[in-house]
Amino acid sequence: MVNLLEHLLTNEVLLIIKTPQLRGFFIFDTMRNVYVLIISLLLLIGCSFSPDPIKSAFKKDEFLKKIVKDKDKYELQIAFTEISRNKDGEPIFKDFEFQVDENKYFYPASTTKLPIVVLTLDKINKLRSSGINITLKSKILISSNHSEKNEIQIDTITSFQNLIADVFLVSDNYSSNILIDFIGYNYFNTKMSHAGFKNTYLNHKFNPDPYVNIDWLIKTVDKQLISSNQDQIIVTANQNISGLKKGENKFQDGRIVSGSLDFSQKNRHSIRDMHNLLKRIIFPSKLDKENVFNLNVEDYDFLRYWMSRYTYEDLGDKFRTDKKYFDSYNKFFIHGSDTVVNNRNIRVYNKLGQAYGTSVDNAYIRNYQDDIEFVLTATIYTNKNKTINDNVYEYDETAIPFLAKLSQSLYNNLKD
Repeated sequence: MVNLLEHLLTNEVLLIIKTPQLRGFFIFDTMRNVYVLIISLLLLIGCSFSPDPIKSAFKKDEFLKKIVKDKDKYELQIAFTEISRNKDGEPIFKDFEFQVDENKYFYPASTTKLPIVVLTLDKINKLRSSGINITLKSKILISSNHSEKNEIQIDTITSFQNLIADVFLVSDNYSSNILIDFIGYNYFNTKMSHAGFKNTYLNHKFNPDPYVNIDWLIKTVDKQLISSNQDQIIVTANQNISGLKKGENKFQDGRIVSGSLDFSQKNRHSIRDMHNLLKRIIFPSKLDKENVFNLNVEDYDFLRYWMSRYTYEDLGDKFRTDKKYFDSYNKFFIHGSDTVVNNRNIRVYNKLGQAYGTSVDNAYIRNYQDDIEFVLTATIYTNKNKTINDNVYEYDETAIPFLAKLSQSLYNNLKD
């Protein structure tokens, strides 16, 4: 780079010397150009030596180093956005990626619940604009005629607000599956595609849920049907997508059988789609000026509030007696397996997922006191015995520590 600068400056000076009639006329313009060239090259040199924060995070932690050595086995994909602020407080984004491949499939698990909630708010606004009296806090009637001649009323006192709170606090499958029947698979897939999220689609509900096979009917208190009644159109993954076959064996019908599990018609939510959707939710005025999801200021505030809550702050009565919902439950980043929140100045706005050996977290992390903020999305696959659906995965010893240590290392780099 230095040699290139020296070469260009030498040629510029020689041109002036060899052309006397140009000396006076062009001397100022030439020197100005040289000055601009020097500044540009110095900036380029500075950028070329700017360290990649993801790789720097790996180097500072022995556990991370060990995982990265087998990055292909663990199917790592990481997206990181460093955020700074200008003098007016506007965010400035600097994006980094590690092994992100939009043509390599990983199972997104419960991370798809975030766009489900987003489109629930979108549909509520759509229904309200059509004249239906419905809000987040409105009471809704949930019922089903599945396997019964008569409609059976299941719950008459819930609301969308209650369902969404349970989705974010404990990743409740029952609540999520009701929301799926509210918006409908086709509505979800069409809307996400039109919004630019081409690698996100929904084909099935979440398990375990004792009512997973029920098609819920959702009505207002005025008995107006507001749930979807469209026939589902299944989305099949494109043939150029790799990683759709997982494992060498699978647990099926109570025994292990040979053969991989096919994910070509499972849900999908790619790393970039996840990462960019979250950035839109946190910074809608900057990144979603067209308001593709038809959300208002109150909707975004509602989303961010529940995404950031810890169980000790808002856990509902029906979950309070279950000891598995510890204070930092549902927060892989920063907290990992810690059952207490050690630094309450750090807010983690997230939606994670974990199933079939895949662990994922997608979060906006901010310490308002120390002015540290970033967006991080990462996935890791752990399946040592190469058997799918046996619930024998290295979550506690490998996956969760990796996600926690990665986020902690990135956080500490920004803090330093």
